[in-house]
Amino acid sequence: MEAGRGEGAEFKREVGWFSSFAMGYGDVGADIFIALGIVTLYTGGAAPLAFLIAALLYVAIGLAYAELAPTYPYAGGVQVYAMRASNSLIGFLAGWAIMLDYTIDISLFSTASAGYLKYLFPWLRNASINIFGFSIPSLGLLAALLVLLLIVINYIGIRYSAGFVSALVALGLLIQIVILGLGFGTAFDFKLFLDQVVELGNAAPLKEVGYLNVFDVKTNNFLYGLTLAMASFIGIESIAQAAEETKKPHKWIPRAAKLCVVAVPLSVILFSVLSIGVLNWRVLGSSYENPVAVLVSKFPMVGEPLSLIVSFTAFILCLASANTGVIGVSRLAASMGKFNLLPNWLYHIHPKFRTPTRTILIFGLIGLLLTLPGDIPLLASLYNFGASFSYLILMISLLMLRRMDREVYRPWKIPFSLKLRSNNGFIEIPIIGLLGLVGIGAMWMLVVLLHPAGRFFGFLWVAIGLSFYAVFRKAIRRKIISRDERGLVVPAGYRMKLAVLVRPSEDMEVVKKSIMRALDKRFSIKLMSILDYPAKILDAHTEEEIENARRKVEEELASIVRELQSLGFDADYKVEVGDFAELVEREINEGDVDFIAYIVRGFGKAGFEKGKDEKIRSIMRRHPGKIMLLKRLKE
Repeated sequence: MEAGRGEGAEFKREVGWFSSFAMGYGDVGADIFIALGIVTLYTGGAAPLAFLIAALLYVAIGLAYAELAPTYPYAGGVQVYAMRASNSLIGFLAGWAIMLDYTIDISLFSTASAGYLKYLFPWLRNASINIFGFSIPSLGLLAALLVLLLIVINYIGIRYSAGFVSALVALGLLIQIVILGLGFGTAFDFKLFLDQVVELGNAAPLKEVGYLNVFDVKTNNFLYGLTLAMASFIGIESIAQAAEETKKPHKWIPRAAKLCVVAVPLSVILFSVLSIGVLNWRVLGSSYENPVAVLVSKFPMVGEPLSLIVSFTAFILCLASANTGVIGVSRLAASMGKFNLLPNWLYHIHPKFRTPTRTILIFGLIGLLLTLPGDIPLLASLYNFGASFSYLILMISLLMLRRMDREVYRPWKIPFSLKLRSNNGFIEIPIIGLLGLVGIGAMWMLVVLLHPAGRFFGFLWVAIGLSFYAVFRKAIRRKIISRDERGLVVPAGYRMKLAVLVRPSEDMEVVKKSIMRALDKRFSIKLMSILDYPAKILDAHTEEEIENARRKVEEELASIVRELQSLGFDADYKVEVGDFAELVEREINEGDVDFIAYIVRGFGKAGFEKGKDEKIRSIMRRHPGKIMLLKRLKE
C-alpha cells in the first residue's frame, strides 16, 4: 500500500539546527509575553508556582519530541506517531486536535502581537472598521493584517519563513536577557515577592471559569490559571512539523528540542518570579494585552524607554510564534492528506516554492478570521484544549512505540527507563514518559472541567472532525479504523545486531577506533574473539593455559566494551575457544546477529593478510552479504 501522492514536488531540506530551535522557541518563548498577564489574573501571586508545574510537564513533552521526531522524521508530528503506534482513527484524532491548536496559535499570537503594536503606537488604539454591520476592533484589524503578511511569507518558501523566525528569535533572546538582568538588578523586591507568592489564586469570581463546587473560588481560579500556564509552553511540536524540511534530522532535531527544554522553562520561570517581585499581581493581571511592557515600565530610570524596546521585542516574538502556527498547521494538514486522513488534494507541494501552498492559504485565512473579534481570553481557552489532548496522545504513543518498535534505531532516547521482562525479552518504559502521561492527563481533565467555552468548542471541533473523517474514509473506500497506514510510517533506521570479530592478538585501541569510525549507535555490538584451537591442537594445551589466554582476552574486550558503553553504544563481548571457521559458521547460522564484521587493512585483495584471513574469505564466499568489512585505522 502506498501513501497518497499529491501533485507537484516534494519538500526541500532547508532548515538548519538554529532555525529548528527558533521554530520551537519562537512558538513557545513568545508565550510569556501574553501568558504572564493572563495567568497572573487567575493564579494571583502564585503565578511562579503555576509556571513551574507547567514547565515540568513541558520538559516531558519536549523530550518526547526529541526522541520521536528523529526516529520517525515525517511532517505531522504526533499524528504520525499515533498512527504508527495505533491506527488511522487515533492518528486522525491526534492531528485534528493539534490542528485546532495551530490554527488558534495563528490567531492568538497575531492578536497578542497587535496588542504590543498598539502600545507602541497609541494612535492605533481607537482604529476600527465596520463590515456588513459588524464592528471590528483595532486589535482584531491589526492582527488580521499581520496574518496576511505571514501567509505571503510562508507561501514563497520555508527558507524565508524559517530565516524570518530565526532573526526574530535571536533578537528576542538578546533583549529578554537584558530585561531579566536589569529587572533583577534594579527593581526586584524580594520581600514583595515573598508576600505575594503565597497568594494562591484570585479571590474574585471571573466569568470564564467553570467553577467546581468541591473547591473554593481561589483554588478554582488557581487551577484555571494553571491550565493557562500550560498554554504558555505549547508549541515545541513545531520542530517536528518541519522534520521533512530539516537538514540532518537525526542530529539537529534532538539538539533543537533539548535546547528548547532548557531555554523556555528558564525564561518563563525567571519572568514570572521577576514580575511578582516588581509589580502588584493585580496590576499585572489586568494588563494581559501587554504585561511585559507594563512590567518593564516600572524599572527605575530606564523603565519608560526600555518598555518601548520590550514592546517591539514582544511584537516580533509573538509574530514569530504566529508564523510557526502557519508552518505547523500547513505541514500537518498536508501530512494528513498524504496519509489519506484528509483529502489528498491538501498534499500539494508547489513545484517552485516547495511549500504546501493550499494548506497555507486555507488555514491561514481561517486563522485570519478568528483574529477579528480580538478576544484574547477566549482564544487562550480554545488553544489549551487541542494541545493538551494531543499531548496526551503523544505520551501514550511514546510508551507504545517503545514496546512495539524495540528494534528501531533511536538517534536519541529519553534517559531513565524501567526495564520490564516480557515474553520477547525486555521492554524499556521511560519514567519521564510515565510521569508526563499522568501529569498531562490531569491537566487535560482540568481543561475540560474548568473551561466551559473551551470544552464546548473543543468537543464540537472533535465531533465535526470525526464526522468529516467518517464520510471521507467511506468516500475513498477505506476503513474508518485501519492499521494499514501504520506501515507507511517507516522509521529512519532499525537497530542491527553486529558481531565484530576481534583477533586475540589485535591492538585493542585500534579495534576501538575502527569501530567508532565505521559504526554508529544503531548497531548493537558484540565483540567476539575466537581462540583458534582446532581439535587436534586443543589437546596439546593444558586447561590452565587455555583459561589464562581466555581471561586475558576477556579483560581486554571488557575494557573496550566499557568505553563504548560510556559513549552510548549498546555493547557486549564473548570469547570462544575452538575452530575459527566452525564457530563463525555457527554464529551466522544459529546466533542472534544480523551481520558479522571483520577488521581488515583495506577493502581490496591486498587488505586481507595472507594466512590469517583465508578462512574469513572462504566464509564470505559461502555467505554473501552476511560479512561486513571494517577498515582498520592505523596505530
